[in-house]
Amino acid sequence: MSLIQMSISAAVMIFVITAIRAISINRLPKKTFLALWGLVLVRLLVPFTWPSPFSVYSLAKYSGAGQIGGVPIANVLPVIPVTTAPAAVQNTAAVVGLTPAGWIWGIGLVFCTLYFAVAYTRCRFEFMTSQLVENEFTIRWLAEHKCRRSVAIRQTSGITAPLTYGIFRPVILMPAETDWTDSKKLQYVLAHEYVHIRRFDGATKILLTAALCIHWFNPLVWIMYTLANRDLELSCDERVVRMFGETMKSAYALTLIDMEEKKSGLTPLCNHFSKNAIEERIDAIMKIKKTTVCSMIIACAVVAVVGSSFATSAAAAGIPDDFIYIKEDIAVRFVPDPSVYAKYSSFGITISNDGTSLLYKGQKIRLFNDPYSDETFYYDKNGTVNLAAVRSSAGEITGVSAISQKEAQEYYDTFFADETRDSNPEPLEDGKKYNMYYGAYGITFRADENAVYYNGQKVRLFVDETDGWYPAFWVDETGTADLAVVRDSAGQITGIKSISKEEAQNYLKNTEADEQDIERRAEKRAEEIAARYGNK
Repeated sequence: MSLIQMSISAAVMIFVITAIRAISINRLPKKTFLALWGLVLVRLLVPFTWPSPFSVYSLAKYSGAGQIGGVPIANVLPVIPVTTAPAAVQNTAAVVGLTPAGWIWGIGLVFCTLYFAVAYTRCRFEFMTSQLVENEFTIRWLAEHKCRRSVAIRQTSGITAPLTYGIFRPVILMPAETDWTDSKKLQYVLAHEYVHIRRFDGATKILLTAALCIHWFNPLVWIMYTLANRDLELSCDERVVRMFGETMKSAYALTLIDMEEKKSGLTPLCNHFSKNAIEERIDAIMKIKKTTVCSMIIACAVVAVVGSSFATSAAAAGIPDDFIYIKEDIAVRFVPDPSVYAKYSSFGITISNDGTSLLYKGQKIRLFNDPYSDETFYYDKNGTVNLAAVRSSAGEITGVSAISQKEAQEYYDTFFADETRDSNPEPLEDGKKYNMYYGAYGITFRADENAVYYNGQKVRLFVDETDGWYPAFWVDETGTADLAVVRDSAGQITGIKSISKEEAQNYLKNTEADEQDIERRAEKRAEEIAARYGNK
């Protein structure tokens, strides 16, 4: 999924959850909303999704922010908008990702990250001047509230309300003017902060901040950040009331008012008593009721429905097992196979939701070719980007690069050229493949002759057959050697062997029959795809 798709999908969830929250904030357990915001965080931070027949995007037959066909993993850079720029310029910009939108997003990300980092650093420097509190009350309280992590209670004159910071070594920071003799009020305050610590709310705040920095351009994410932080406090308030009993709601609410913070700076990654939405918190505290089985069932149902409906993508339609094509004199139509193009997904190659188009960072691909893969060739006359796979000397895929219109046309002409027994079924550009894959076994390709040699002997027929398909099939009637690749049970190449004239002739006959069969099946599959997706 692209960043824009992730953000749009999350925005829909935020809108729905905000509506649910407005209706039922005092009717459902507060943990319900933490679970819902957790789903939003997953959608904002995880660049892939799961298809579901219950997804609203399945019902709508369109997902603007869901899974891309059958390929779940994609890049997380902004979608590159389609422009009317020349194709060569457009392709280059797409590969390097230096678009205006990309620059704006990157600058916004840097500024947001610096803002929160500087704010937190300032707070940490101030916290470092705090003094450890070791009196009779704190020693007894810490002994009664055991935690696997080391918890410390400190105080400083830099704050006016309690807060908690730190994840692995959490600290409860109290104002310098704290009255350590008011044990009742202190029990409420420390219990609230203790709940934050036990729930790792500090880590949750870091994830919320990360999501906000990445999706700073989405106003609904800012709303989520605000409401999720409020719900962290409301959930802790609810837990404290459960700990001390509903009869102390009024006393706890008064403590909340009394400890309201007069903010002098931002503490973005700390949990604290805050005057932010103080009225909402007091109102929620006073309306806390005993959790019933019915409310728990409703809460679980809400999370399940929202998760299955909005956190998932449209269920993938039936995709053909292999890509198909028809010769240009009939129509040109490719349907990309997810299993073929999955290996390019980490470089920005994805498949459209209807399964009929190949995309690069949201743009339709016009032509995509991997010179070293027989099964990888794609063409769509309505696309705008021409690309080719890039491989290392060891044959590993290292990326994709833009190619010129001229190069794309050469690939196109070669692929659609009529093949006969007197011509090589492999294009000249694929000659390097023979040196790469078979060079260790005596095979060499001579580009100046457009010929394959085996230990100095010119090859007439070279066949590499595995599991019913041919990674390589070379025919040159001027050659003399008929050869076949030998593979072990695991499919690894173990050598090259000579084959008889009869075996060679059978390969040629089978190839002719296969070509005719492929063309017949291609026509039939094209008709099926056109009927399924409405592409005539």
